[in-house]
Amino acid sequence: MNRDAWMREAIELALRGRGDVEPNPRVGALAIEGSRIVGRGWHRHWGGAHAEIDALADARQRGARPDTIVITMEPCSTPLGVKEKKTPACTAAIVEAGIKRVIVGAADPDPRHRGAGFAVLEDAGIEVADGVLAPQCRAINHPFERWLGLDRPWTIAKYAMTLDGKTAAPTGESRWISGLPARRKVHELRTLVDAVAIGFRTARADDPELTVRHVEGPQPLRIVVDPWAEIDVESKLVRLAPEVPLLVMAHEEADPVRVTRLRDLGVEVEFVKGAGTGRRLHLLDGWRALRRRGVRRMMVEGGGALIAQLLGWDCIDQVLAFVAPKMIGGQFAPSPVAGEGRPFMAEAWRFSEMTWSACGEDLAIVAFRADP
Repeated sequence: MNRDAWMREAIELALRGRGDVEPNPRVGALAIEGSRIVGRGWHRHWGGAHAEIDALADARQRGARPDTIVITMEPCSTPLGVKEKKTPACTAAIVEAGIKRVIVGAADPDPRHRGAGFAVLEDAGIEVADGVLAPQCRAINHPFERWLGLDRPWTIAKYAMTLDGKTAAPTGESRWISGLPARRKVHELRTLVDAVAIGFRTARADDPELTVRHVEGPQPLRIVVDPWAEIDVESKLVRLAPEVPLLVMAHEEADPVRVTRLRDLGVEVEFVKGAGTGRRLHLLDGWRALRRRGVRRMMVEGGGALIAQLLGWDCIDQVLAFVAPKMIGGQFAPSPVAGEGRPFMAEAWRFSEMTWSACGEDLAIVAFRADP
């Protein structure tokens, strides 16, 4: 097998992480002994092992001693921060494994790190061949390149809907549209994001906890976008605040009495300037503030008004939609995206790289925001 064939297989491996790793890059790797593939790996999910580490671990399990590694992207040269823990850089793992040759597709597109991994490997006496199928390797990482230009968290809009596009019955009742496997996947995703957010109407209608259940994992910051700080102090969200952090994003002119009451109950309130009239907040400013406090990846779980506003601020990067094999009908039943919408089809918010998979009886659809 030649270098191009190896790289094509590594690209196929990289794409297995699509939908789970973003905004991290999609990367695939092969560990080679002689001319034989002895290990395969890819970046499987946000916060997980990088592809090189995965491939070398696969080779070790097989009792192999690879001398070459094929990677779709330049390996990282700085320790990795995963939920405030540090793991060694991939270049260090490659050197420690005794690799003699590294074949790379594309350089790291992040200008802060581009070329640094190559330099570390070459200084260690390892032969580096880069640029193998570089255009194809770069093409699979449009979301990562989008992320590099953002000053706010990568934001995933998650919702469940029926076949006729409804997120609740006309009465507002919505439990449960999706089945248990889909709900379990949402809880897994909660463990892999820094924050989960909902709008104040969803908080009022569903009285959710927004905690991690069904699976083991860390609890993300819970956020309610609530311009006038109207959240019920007896809600599950507020009652859990002393144990599970809750942030309310409120208008700077919200009632100080309500704000003080929430803070007394252990809720953090962050003021966001208004945008226009009524209940609208300048959500881009709010999202930038979240990034400054360390929120890099977050999930918005509704409702339709909040998702619509975030689309208007160009703050939705990825969609995860669960489609249940049900129809409920109703002219006034809500849909995933509310608001005024776009006046013409030509002005629709566009998404790309749409993929789908079965999740129990439901269909899980993933798509990524296309550049305007």
